[in-house]
Amino acid sequence: MKRKLKFKKTSSILLVIMAVFFGYNKWVFSWGLFDLFTDQTFTQEGLEKVKEFNPETDILYLPGLGGKDIFQASKDLSITRKKEIRKFIYLYLTTGREYIKASICRSYDYMDIIQEILKEYPDIPSEIAVLPLLESGFNPMAVSKSNAIGLWQFLNNTSVYFGLKHDKWVEERRDIDKSTRAACDHLRHLYNTFGSWDLALAAYNGGGGQIKRAMDKTGASDIWELKKTGVLTKETEEYVPRYIALLIIYSNQKLFGLEKEIAKPEKEDTTLIKLEYAVDINEVSKHLEVPICTIKKYNPELNRNITPLTVEDYSLRLPVKAAKDFEKKSSLLYKKNIKSVKRYTVKPGDTVSSIALNHKRNTSLLIKFNDLKKPYIIRPGQTLYIPQ
Repeated sequence: MKRKLKFKKTSSILLVIMAVFFGYNKWVFSWGLFDLFTDQTFTQEGLEKVKEFNPETDILYLPGLGGKDIFQASKDLSITRKKEIRKFIYLYLTTGREYIKASICRSYDYMDIIQEILKEYPDIPSEIAVLPLLESGFNPMAVSKSNAIGLWQFLNNTSVYFGLKHDKWVEERRDIDKSTRAACDHLRHLYNTFGSWDLALAAYNGGGGQIKRAMDKTGASDIWELKKTGVLTKETEEYVPRYIALLIIYSNQKLFGLEKEIAKPEKEDTTLIKLEYAVDINEVSKHLEVPICTIKKYNPELNRNITPLTVEDYSLRLPVKAAKDFEKKSSLLYKKNIKSVKRYTVKPGDTVSSIALNHKRNTSLLIKFNDLKKPYIIRPGQTLYIPQ
């Protein structure tokens, strides 16, 4: 027995030396950890096994937490020493497995765009690109119970503060580029306020006020201490552990056995083009031979099939090939040459045709631009948009 213990201790020392000199290798050192998460169906027994796991005795080697931040500790998996992280990894890989697979699949449509934008924010960890996995499942059309919208789940007040518009034409909380920049600005502000990413992320979910009040009341200085005090809402208390669990899953899909289960879509490079005039995306689809669903996928902020008439130099995101063809066919796409819009308040006795006649516009164009499902029914006080 003593010889076995001595051998184990000697082996552990050798592994630590190898980790120091040759780098930490998740394949070699953490196979015992990934063995915990082979279940695809939830069982209470499986969950208890994960929660009772002892990093000191049940695994060949797992780095210590030391003074690492959440991203360093996620990268070398030392953060899985925390029971709540292991719990959420298990839950996501069992009860949430189908949802996670679908969300990861959707992420490939937007991840390149998000990562490119993050390069503009060198002070923000690149791992933040995975945050929409928790917020929205990488679905820009997602709407929460509290009416938070988009990939980054912005509430109305916060979105206005960070310059995201929403009107009859666009909902910029769904705009991939603009909402990502707004999220980066928001997270940067929260990090500068609280001085750590775990608290910044908790504040992103629960609001800076909740975190500051909790810290003032308890004297706690990180999310793990705050969790112990029980002063946070359950959602905010679980937010960072859930995010870290998803980050670890996303970064280690092969090791968790997910890679073969996810049908990764074919990579599609896209770019933004600035428009001189508004365009009908149905016409764009027709003349550039791009499926309408593709245009809507990369421009989910559009509330109608026509790009905003109220925005100068509006940018439309298209596949690279289509973007190159756009200039060649611009005469077809800009044929209406509409560059602005006038608001008109319907008066008693007005009809769509009389309004169109008075403004020297085509009636069908007016119907189309105002998306009038029943053009024969308009009411006094209703606002119509007259293309100029």
